[in-house]
Amino acid sequence: MIIKKVRITNYKTYLSLDLDLSVNDERPIILIGGMNGGGKTTLFEAICGALYGLKIHTKDEFEELLNNGAIHSVKPEIQLEVTFVGKVLGQEQKYVLRRTYILNPQGKPVESVYLNMQGNTFVYGTATPAAQRAQCEQQVNKIIKANLPQELSKYFLFDAMQSSELLKKNVFAQTIKDNIENVMGFKKYLQLKRAAEKLQQEWAQQRLEAEKEAEEYNKYCTQKQDLEKAVEENERQQDELYKFITAQQEEYERAKAGAENTASIQKKIYELAEKLSSVAKKAQEYSEDMNRFVDDIEVSVFLPKLATNLANEVEQILRMKEELKKTNEGNCPLDTLKDVTNKIIAYLKGLSLCSDEVDEDNIVQHIVALQNSNKATDPYEFLEENEVTALRNLIQTSSANRFVTLDRIRMELEVQIASISQWEMQKNSLQASLAGGNEALIKQYENAQKDLERLKTEETKTKGEIKRLEGIIHRFDVQIQQEPDIKYDTLVKLKPFFEEVADGLLKKKKAQIETEMQQQLNNLLISYKGCVARVELSESIEHFTIKMYHKAGNLISLNQLNAASKQIFIQVLLKVLRNLGDYNPPVMIDTVMGVLDNESRDALMEEYFPQLAEQTILLCTTSEIRKESDYVKLEPFISKTYTLHRDVESQSTTVTDGYFGVTLNG
Repeated sequence: MIIKKVRITNYKTYLSLDLDLSVNDERPIILIGGMNGGGKTTLFEAICGALYGLKIHTKDEFEELLNNGAIHSVKPEIQLEVTFVGKVLGQEQKYVLRRTYILNPQGKPVESVYLNMQGNTFVYGTATPAAQRAQCEQQVNKIIKANLPQELSKYFLFDAMQSSELLKKNVFAQTIKDNIENVMGFKKYLQLKRAAEKLQQEWAQQRLEAEKEAEEYNKYCTQKQDLEKAVEENERQQDELYKFITAQQEEYERAKAGAENTASIQKKIYELAEKLSSVAKKAQEYSEDMNRFVDDIEVSVFLPKLATNLANEVEQILRMKEELKKTNEGNCPLDTLKDVTNKIIAYLKGLSLCSDEVDEDNIVQHIVALQNSNKATDPYEFLEENEVTALRNLIQTSSANRFVTLDRIRMELEVQIASISQWEMQKNSLQASLAGGNEALIKQYENAQKDLERLKTEETKTKGEIKRLEGIIHRFDVQIQQEPDIKYDTLVKLKPFFEEVADGLLKKKKAQIETEMQQQLNNLLISYKGCVARVELSESIEHFTIKMYHKAGNLISLNQLNAASKQIFIQVLLKVLRNLGDYNPPVMIDTVMGVLDNESRDALMEEYFPQLAEQTILLCTTSEIRKESDYVKLEPFISKTYTLHRDVESQSTTVTDGYFGVTLNG
């Protein structure tokens, strides 16, 4: 996947931007400079937003993202567009993906999406009928997922300052395990293994002839499933405690040292309270939106759908009514005819131009008969005028089925709600430290450590019990296998087969990952330059670990690396996974130097960025990529350079060619 162009309209610091990001094969780097607050991070966010959509739920959130210079001067509309190329079945395809956001008449943000794939277009929006929207959205998501799935984007579109956070405690192992499972394509085999195991147990229960044996077998299977759920819950609690301990570690160390920082604690309490309040607000808005959706479903969904189905018939009725109306425009009502006839006859009689015996009623009847002879028959004359108006309004009703959007909001809320207990635990701990001093914080932190150790012990014990039950269940399986059954025999083989495939794939990639990481770390990890003897990955994907060893033989603890070394380690790992994985995404790095020292910077300039990817977009300030030294080293590998300028008067960011006045040497 190569990003060719990005267009931004009315988004944050950008009033309008049209940026060419195409690269030459020999020069894979795009260098974009800008001062702090100049719009580098916003450009980074805009590309992510164009690919995966912005999460805008309220009018206030929409107005916060709208460029200030656009207010009251141009149409209040946010538009993000990215043009990229990617390979599908070996063939290169060009895509143009555009997302547009406006406020509807009710003041609610709505989204419309447009994707052009080699001339084939997919268009949908908030008001698109549900079935059509679901179909188009599925196609668009499939295309994005084939090029760079959202769950992997954070590994290739990332902020270097935050990359070392991945190494914190338990976060690293889980994050990298997820990355490897997805990038390398192992996850689907693990899912198939679990499905095969469940089918095998269900079939085994049917095969056991004795009722007592079936009950006993079922009991052991149920016990095993309950214990597996207990392990999942245990791991969830461990993860929660890990995150709590990591978040509170600095405050704990200050408290132990007797140097409590009240202002810092109060700030963290405020941030946590804001998070909790935001989730509660979103949950309330979701509830209200869902109630409105249910209340208005007839008017917003069913009625427009009915109108669509009946549109041809209704338009025919209205057309016929209009034609009859035009045909009968010259006809007079009966009362008018009588009045005019009486006046004319009276006038003629007064002038002795008409006999007194002339009957006005006969003349009126004659005129009515003439009118009726020319009048077309109306097959819909039973319809009142207000009913005709209702039909006209019916076919003009537009559909606004928000179910897909609401369902996406629900899934996002579920993720945030899962973190509430952890945030509340942190907040209560910090509040207790303010109220009760250092002792309260120290006590809660150390209790969390004890709980973590207890959970680890319970996890080991529970896994041992699961192993014991698997042995008992296996004896039943052996008994069942004595009688030939092709289906059961196949299911028995499937579970280890899928596990072997996943582990086999890992082993195949394992040596490549280990070798390439060792070479890269010996060049780039300055604190251990030339001293990394080996990098070791675990044999099993289900219990994944990664370790680094010194040439003296000792294990190098990843958590004891300094911030710069952690950043280098993570960036090396991501590069290796990218090179050996199933995807070929661009790499976009914000604050590229993060916390690196001079030696680490030089190593990145000379040996990392030039060979990182087919397209590498670097966002930086002059202090990160210095013009007089760093830039000179990178220039032979740069396709384009830009500088972002923040115009305070117009409240917008513009772009010029060159890197802070230095023109690229072709």
